[in-house]
Amino acid sequence: SSDLSDLTVAHIGTIAYQPQYLIEWKVGDTLNYDLSISIMGKMGTSTRTVTKDEGNTLWISETMSLSGRQEVVEAQIDKNTCEVLKMIRNGKSETIPNDPLEIISQDYTNITVPAGTFDCLHIVAKSKSIKNIEVWANPQAIVMDGSVKTVVTANQLPLPITMVLTSFTHGQ
Repeated sequence: SSDLSDLTVAHIGTIAYQPQYLIEWKVGDTLNYDLSISIMGKMGTSTRTVTKDEGNTLWISETMSLSGRQEVVEAQIDKNTCEVLKMIRNGKSETIPNDPLEIISQDYTNITVPAGTFDCLHIVAKSKSIKNIEVWANPQAIVMDGSVKTVVTANQLPLPITMVLTSFTHGQ
């Protein structure tokens, strides 16, 4: 049988510091990336920012500038489940993609990008529409999802698109 004497100070400390939500991002958290396409080099930039906290949900805005064109995607995300509840692209509501990822492999590695050098979890995955996606992330050292570098090869575009972190800012 178990009683309170089984709870050590470490257990009590762990219980006391459980996050309220699965996502603990803050308004103002910002990630900045350079975008490149295969051998063509840098083609644009992307900025991802937490713009609103509505209690159980957060709004994320991503502005991509690619070859002179700009696109803004806003997403409302449930802080408990990480589910995308609403998506708006350039001011128009959009259907949320239903394309689950299949994890192929994961390991730990060290990676250097313009924002610095980071120990990362390296994940390789694929889906119906994505031939291959590689993500290097460290959500403990970097705000939001901690993405340091992402390389995506979509089925309809054979050239890989690479995003590398150039800087990040902690919100309030």
